[in-house]
Amino acid sequence: MKEATQQYSDITYNTFADVIDWDDLTEKDYQTIQELKENGITITPDTVIEDLSGFPVGEAPNKVTGIFANKKHLLSNYLTKMPHGLVDKKIPGIGATTLEINSKRNSIIVFPTKALAYSKHSKHPNTLYVGSEIKGEKEKVTNQQIEEYLAKDGYKKLLVVADSLGRLLGIIGKNYKDYFLMIDEIDVLQTDNNFRPQLENVIDYYLMFPLKNRCMVTATMKEFINPLLKKECKFSITWIYNARRDVKLLHTNNTTQTVIEEIISHPRDKIFIAYNSILQIQNILSTLDEETRKECAILCSEASIKEAGEYFAPKLGDNDTLPARINFATCCYFTGIDIEDSYHLITVSDVRRSHSMLTLDRMTQIHGRCRKDNGVLSETIIYNTLGYVSVMESMEKYTATLLNKAQKVLKVLESADTISQGDYTLTDLFAIIKEAIREKAQERIAGNELINLTRKDIYGKNVPAYLNIDYIIERTDLYASYFMPETLKEVLGKQVNIISYKSLPHGVSPEQNSIEKTNKDAQNKLTDSYIQEAIDNIKVLSTTGQLNDNTLHLYIRQSRSRTKIFLERFIKLYKYVDLDSLLHQLWEIRTSNSIAYKNLNNAVMYWALDEEHPFKVAIRRSFTLNKSYSASEIQEILAPIVQYHLHKVLKPRKYVALLKSIYATDRTSGNKYTIRGENPRGFKEHTGRIATKENNLLKLFML
Repeated sequence: MKEATQQYSDITYNTFADVIDWDDLTEKDYQTIQELKENGITITPDTVIEDLSGFPVGEAPNKVTGIFANKKHLLSNYLTKMPHGLVDKKIPGIGATTLEINSKRNSIIVFPTKALAYSKHSKHPNTLYVGSEIKGEKEKVTNQQIEEYLAKDGYKKLLVVADSLGRLLGIIGKNYKDYFLMIDEIDVLQTDNNFRPQLENVIDYYLMFPLKNRCMVTATMKEFINPLLKKECKFSITWIYNARRDVKLLHTNNTTQTVIEEIISHPRDKIFIAYNSILQIQNILSTLDEETRKECAILCSEASIKEAGEYFAPKLGDNDTLPARINFATCCYFTGIDIEDSYHLITVSDVRRSHSMLTLDRMTQIHGRCRKDNGVLSETIIYNTLGYVSVMESMEKYTATLLNKAQKVLKVLESADTISQGDYTLTDLFAIIKEAIREKAQERIAGNELINLTRKDIYGKNVPAYLNIDYIIERTDLYASYFMPETLKEVLGKQVNIISYKSLPHGVSPEQNSIEKTNKDAQNKLTDSYIQEAIDNIKVLSTTGQLNDNTLHLYIRQSRSRTKIFLERFIKLYKYVDLDSLLHQLWEIRTSNSIAYKNLNNAVMYWALDEEHPFKVAIRRSFTLNKSYSASEIQEILAPIVQYHLHKVLKPRKYVALLKSIYATDRTSGNKYTIRGENPRGFKEHTGRIATKENNLLKLFML
């Protein structure tokens, strides 16, 4: 304990007055204080409390005497409100959210998913859920409903989905400082930010709140790259009786067969299988016998209803029990859901898809879903491995490299703004420069998607994308953990008690191959139906005069991944090309890689250029219809034009690809390309043109 008046490294720690309503103590509070004093803990309002280490709490109530004996050890046994700062609760299920909901102050509690936010709201009717629609349960909460709730008497308890925090704070206005902001499951924001980039806005809002009016909470605290968060005090809850989990570890090259064997080994008890892949779950279900399939359910998001089919379970059963004997669950049931049931836990980490590859922290969270004492009858972790990995010399050096890369780009952007300030003749020039360097602020993880290293914050300022960098570091480290079977065993063994380990070499039978192909084809057909539905909706919006960026962005937010990609492509191009032509072209490339879309994008952009646009004029002057050109000749002609107008130097093969986006060509003998005419995609009419004066073509073309 330390004196409250002292500051250590500019960090403001909690005092007992920050975590206990000292002026409003109940008889229970007095008992608690007395018991703590008898355990040798100094407790006065001004005493600094950095953690709960030494408190008689944990998972073995029979070992505790006094007023804490035989009680479930929740935070509310000791605190009346949440501490400020980064709260590392170590294990889930200790009542952090409930503690803040019951505290005597106004609270905003932010959750990473609407399922989690709404489940907490359902248990606490005095709260207001703020988020999008919950199908069959709750309509989207309107601004008027929020205002009516704020006007009521009593403490305000707002349970808000991360994406809706900005909207809520806009309604609350200047009075936001009268609230305590708690961000629950903060590690999920780090993990999910790469595909939900608006999540980092939550950090911007968090830093707006007074130091003692904010906290971030998780059972699996990670390091933050953001230097402002490094200044937050850390409040750790170290449990005396926190026993290591017993885990059976299975490495396999056939997750389907291994999961089936584990299911069969528990013929009567309930089973909970955490596997973040509906397709792989369906492969398992298709391989089970008919009687066993009747005992199965899939707990997943509403967006996956069609994929889950007859097995879809919209929520837990009565009293938060599992809805079936054999229960599969995807990621929306990995965090924050309370299961009051007994079951065998099977967690699957599948490296074949990034989204189904689990961190050790996520495995801990999955185990923590069980809220029943001794409810996890056994825990089995099944995993496969990559067999290769890009080994970093040092994660610290890699982190520094990423931050340095981001800062360099930001310095150029800042310098461009400074130099061009007040000189409108430079505005266009520096807009081009900014576009040219933007792609330099990206990093590719293990050959997968590009991750942005910079972002615009809620104030419109270019800043490092710290959560993205956190994600890159986590995933890079994660790939190293799945290098070889023994690698994960070694890393996991530091956190759990591995009671048995096997590496199971399973072959894949022709029957399994056939099942997996059938299910894959069915999933592709389903995806096509989603995209076709999106096309039909677009046509309706167009017919009714409602086709605009606002309605499309709303539609995108509600869509699944492949449909979302389709709509994001559409929204960039629809202002230039007639609807039928564009929808046909986007449909044709729906299953192709990103190169096909880049070529379509470039075809649209060239088509949309004004007839007198300098880039189009330069192209037409340089190529002759019905004349043949070799790849090297095409490069020689296009290189200076592209460098002058688009400020890029391309790889040799990309010049041919660009030409084919501009002109229809025939491949002739001698590997030459004969120019036949513009508009190779056959667009019917212009719906918009790119002005002659537009010279920032880098934001339009994809090279």
